[in-house]
Amino acid sequence: MKHSFYEVFASVRAATKGALLFDAAISAVYVFAWIALFRAAIAMGAAPGVSAWFPPAGLTFAFLLRFPRLWPMAYVGVGYIVATAPYPHSAVAIFLSWAIPPTTYVVGVHALRRSLGYARIDLANMRHLIAFSIASLLVPIAAALALIVTFCADELIPWANYWDMVLRFSLGDAIGIVTLTPALLLTRTDWVAATNGRSLIWLVASFIAIGLALYVETVAVVLGQDQGPMSYFLMLPIAWTAMHFGNVGSAASSLIANISITVASWLAPDHRIVAGAPYFMLSVGYLGLIIGSMTSERERSVQKLRVQERALDRAYTHFTGQQTAAKLAHEIRQPLAVVSTYVEGLVGYIEKDANRTDDALMLAKRTDREVQRIGEIISAAQSKIEHAAGQRETFDFSSVMQDVDPLLRQICKDHGVTASFDVIASARVSGVKASLQQVMVNFVRNACEAMSAVPPADRRLIVESNLGDERINVTVSDNGTGLAEDMEKAGHALFASTKIGGSGFGLPISKTIIEGHGGALSILNRPEGGAVISFWLPVVKAPRS
Repeated sequence: MKHSFYEVFASVRAATKGALLFDAAISAVYVFAWIALFRAAIAMGAAPGVSAWFPPAGLTFAFLLRFPRLWPMAYVGVGYIVATAPYPHSAVAIFLSWAIPPTTYVVGVHALRRSLGYARIDLANMRHLIAFSIASLLVPIAAALALIVTFCADELIPWANYWDMVLRFSLGDAIGIVTLTPALLLTRTDWVAATNGRSLIWLVASFIAIGLALYVETVAVVLGQDQGPMSYFLMLPIAWTAMHFGNVGSAASSLIANISITVASWLAPDHRIVAGAPYFMLSVGYLGLIIGSMTSERERSVQKLRVQERALDRAYTHFTGQQTAAKLAHEIRQPLAVVSTYVEGLVGYIEKDANRTDDALMLAKRTDREVQRIGEIISAAQSKIEHAAGQRETFDFSSVMQDVDPLLRQICKDHGVTASFDVIASARVSGVKASLQQVMVNFVRNACEAMSAVPPADRRLIVESNLGDERINVTVSDNGTGLAEDMEKAGHALFASTKIGGSGFGLPISKTIIEGHGGALSILNRPEGGAVISFWLPVVKAPRS
């Protein structure tokens, strides 16, 4: 469908107008938030531009990471400081004090984004976390080194205080970044997931615990005691929150902690908190960030394993459907052949006997055609299912285990089972890898569930393999309940279940899959308790060079 030039121009203008309105709104919010945070920072009464922590630094860092195209706005907030605060008086010093901090942040954030391939920063990714942590320290240090030179050259700060001011300035900015930026980088989905259902109760409880610890800290300072003897207890609820809620918990708890310390400084105007708090606040921020990142990364890995498990379950179900369809087709085709023979005989009798009516002959022929059509439908359905079941390929059996190793270990961990996997890496087999992977997942899951009645400390699972005569032998051993004695003696082990309440259907399906790969499966009780599943697969010989 063709559009006129005017229609195209109008649509482009509408889209551009929408983008401009969005950018304008974001910019306005950023400026007002920056000014509000700056006024809150200087309310602590520290030296010009230096406080126990500087929240605008965290806001600017997050803003440049989220909206890099709006980088000129970074100069607006600093312009407000230069215009309203008693900063340098010379024109050169005024210009430098306005240009140095935002330029350093713009360049530093650009370098951070470039090192990550301009991907959206993800603090649950360890590589991103390390890069962010380094940048959160180097950018403030670079800005402080250059900016304090300007202050000293303009005689606003004595040269003797240069390094002290650089340290205080860079610490304040670093705390602002590590405290505020992670919270601003979290998405709505992150917050909803962390505050959903029962989790919200625990999240609020952890915040209350942090508040109580801070209350004790604040009261200690106000009553004239030394720098918070109870302050180190604050680490416990922050670490607990980060461990249970990941980046959301660490970001929120660090933010609450540092805001509360700021309030404490207002209650103690002699600046005893300002003197020692930055180091404590910085350690709180990085502690929460590291623990939260590791927790979020673990949760994400678990979710990926669950997705992989569901995918393998679907492949497993598909394979069993293929096997069932093949058996049904085989069973149905035989009686259909008999029926077809009877119909052919009936047609022969009718054709030889002239007294038979034409209607009977027509009915018999139609019956024969319908029988043939049913056979064709079954054959076509079987062909489609077999085609969709997966292509056979040649691969190292160890790759079967490597691909599902994290999933198998997570299953064992969920059931409190100590597992050992020892699979050789020199046996090549031919087949459908996804089917063999699901067989291993099924064996390990069944073994873990079979040990539910065993004390957790005694639960052991061993997966081993060895090369035999042109085949690979694999065993899965557990110390669970094992097979009922009568089932084992009757030879029905493959139709039994080694777990409480099990249907016993999984092993026959696994047997079908293994036999479909040219192998065999057996299951026996171990003399020392539990069961051992053994199977073998033929090894593909390497071609001669």
